[in-house]
Amino acid sequence: MNKKFIITIALFLISMATYATGQEGDIIYIDGTQWTLLGKPISRDTTLWGQVRAAIPQQHVITSSNWSGFTAFWSIRQDVLYLDSIQYMRPTGDNKTLPECIPVETLKSIFKNYYDGKQIVAKWLKGDIRVASGKMLYYEHMGYERNYEEEQIISIDHGKVSGTKAFHNYTKDGFSFDQIGNTQIRSMHVSPKQLKEMFPLHLERYPELANVKRILFTIRRAKVDETGHLVDCEIKVMKPTDNQQLADEMAELMKAYHPWRVSFINGEYRAYGIERYTFAYPLE
Repeated sequence: MNKKFIITIALFLISMATYATGQEGDIIYIDGTQWTLLGKPISRDTTLWGQVRAAIPQQHVITSSNWSGFTAFWSIRQDVLYLDSIQYMRPTGDNKTLPECIPVETLKSIFKNYYDGKQIVAKWLKGDIRVASGKMLYYEHMGYERNYEEEQIISIDHGKVSGTKAFHNYTKDGFSFDQIGNTQIRSMHVSPKQLKEMFPLHLERYPELANVKRILFTIRRAKVDETGHLVDCEIKVMKPTDNQQLADEMAELMKAYHPWRVSFINGEYRAYGIERYTFAYPLE
């Protein structure tokens, strides 16, 4: 079987696992300041990725938060992106681990086409990388789906920085269906009574719900503005049965409610804790 095909399949399997849990990022230094690089830029070249994996001893630690089994260290100096080192964790046999680096000579051999005689220049990389620092504002238990107070989206063109967008992210307090900005957490911080007071449906319009104990709603395409108003959303009744009239009424009630939590992330307002949320509305 073609080696490149095998590597591609391996990358696919890794990516599928990655989506199932939050992943640790690489480390990058920009003008001497440490940031988290939310991604694995080496993986964008399947050949390099396979060679790096092969260079790491079989007895190394792989965790659910680092399926690649290693952390790459990068730096940007004078608008050039360099790969400085690659670290993995080696078990010591006493339930402990020690960090070790792939030898410099091995890295030079793997990245021989990108070694300028002094350093490894990330010339294989073309596209954006996202780096972050500060307080985490939002976390989703999947890949690199999280946001921090400070983020930069850096455009790389064959190893050279071609543009940078810097963002100061923040949240404004308001109601959301989750507790900590995580769409994987389904426990609400309001009681059933409070939920009915916030969104008082005219249940007398729906005699078919007479023997129903709860309605299951799901929210899509939710948009909030900077003042905490829900300016748009798509509601669907999941249970007991699809009911467009009921869904439309809930949508209007939700738009009338104020304030909702607002997350300003990388230049746009996002409805974290609202978008893609499914919640139960009690009838008893």
